[in-house]
Amino acid sequence: MARVLVLGGGFGGVSTAVELRKTLGDEHEIILVDRSPTFLMGLRKLWDLVEMGTIEAGSRDLRTLQGRGIRYEQREILAIDSAGRSVATESGTLTADYLVVALGCEARPDLVPGLSEYGHNVWDVSGVARAKSALDLFEGGRIVVAITGMPYTCPPAPFECSMLLDDHLRARGIRDRASITVTTPKPMLLPNAGVEGSRWLAEQLTPRDIAYQTCREVHHVEEGRIDCGDTGVEFDLLLGVPPHRPPRVVAESDLAGPGGWVAVDSGTFETGHENVFGIGDITKVSLANGLPLPKAGVMADLQGQRVAADIAARIEGTESPSLFDGRGFCFLEMSKSTAALIEGHFYARPEPRVSVGAESEAHADRKHRFESDRLERWFGE
Repeated sequence: MARVLVLGGGFGGVSTAVELRKTLGDEHEIILVDRSPTFLMGLRKLWDLVEMGTIEAGSRDLRTLQGRGIRYEQREILAIDSAGRSVATESGTLTADYLVVALGCEARPDLVPGLSEYGHNVWDVSGVARAKSALDLFEGGRIVVAITGMPYTCPPAPFECSMLLDDHLRARGIRDRASITVTTPKPMLLPNAGVEGSRWLAEQLTPRDIAYQTCREVHHVEEGRIDCGDTGVEFDLLLGVPPHRPPRVVAESDLAGPGGWVAVDSGTFETGHENVFGIGDITKVSLANGLPLPKAGVMADLQGQRVAADIAARIEGTESPSLFDGRGFCFLEMSKSTAALIEGHFYARPEPRVSVGAESEAHADRKHRFESDRLERWFGE
C-alpha cells in the first residue's frame, strides 16, 4: 500500500487528489490536508464585487471528499520535512510515500504601506465584502485598479476587473461620472502575453475609456493618493492588487529557493527530493524569456493532473506520462456577458507564444462551464 499526502485544498491540491483517487485502487491512501474546510473558486471574488454571482455559490466543503475515497484532514501545517516526506501539524505528524505541496501563495497588502488602510484588497476573499460596500456607495469620482507589487495571481485579472467595473457602472447609469485607471509597475500591461498581447489589451481598454499607466512602482499609499516616487496617482476608490508571497511554512522549509518559492522541474514538477512535488502558485518556473510561468488556477489544475498521473505510474510500475508542455488558457471577461479566450504556449522558445480569441458571449459561457465542470468533477453533483 502507498500513501500520498497532498498539502493544500485549492485548485492544484484538489485536482491531484481527485485524479489519484480515480486511478489508484482503494488499497492506496490519499490524504488531503488544509487548515480551512472550504474550497473557493477564485473567479467568484470579482463576480461578487460586480454582482455577477456570489462567493458562496462557488464554494464547496472539502470534507465531502471523504465520501469519494479521499481522507481530508483539517490541520494547521507547522513544518514540512521534504527529505522525510512528512509534515508536522498541531495534531501530530503525517508521513507518506509521496508528498505534493500545493499550498498556494498569500496576498500581502502589509508589504505596501497604507494599502490596507486606504485601499481594498479583492484578491483575498476577506476583502471583497468591504470593497463591494464601497462600490455600492460610489456615485462618481476616480477609481484606480493598482498592481502594487509582483508577483500576483492571475495576471490578466486586474484588467478584467477594470472592464467589469466599466460594465457595472454603465448598468448603474453613472459611468459618465467616473474615471477608471489601471496601473502596473511593469513596462507593458501583460508581460506574459508579450508586446502583441499587451497591445491587444490596450486596444480593449481605450474604447471603454479605461486609462492605463505602466512603470508605476508603488512606494506607499496615503489617503486619496498612491505615491510612485517621482509621481502620484489620485483616487477616490482604490482596488489594490497586493504582492503575493509563499506561506511562511514553505518559505522556512528545505523546499524554499530564492524568495521562498519552490524550485521544480518544469516538465514533472518534482522538487530536488525524490517523490516530492510542488505545483501551482507556490512554484517558480522560469520561462525562456526569464519571466515566470503564470500563477493561475487553470495552471495548477493542469499541473495537478500531470503529477497525479506520474505518481500513479510510479506506484503501479507503468509508463510515465508525457512531460508538462507549458500550455494553458484563461477567459478574460470584458463585460458581464462577454469574454475573450487567451491561450498560451509558455514553454515556447525564444519566448512564450500567446494568442487571443475575439470577445464573444460564447467565451463567457465557456468560462461559466469551466467553473461548473470542475466543481462537478471534483465534488460531484
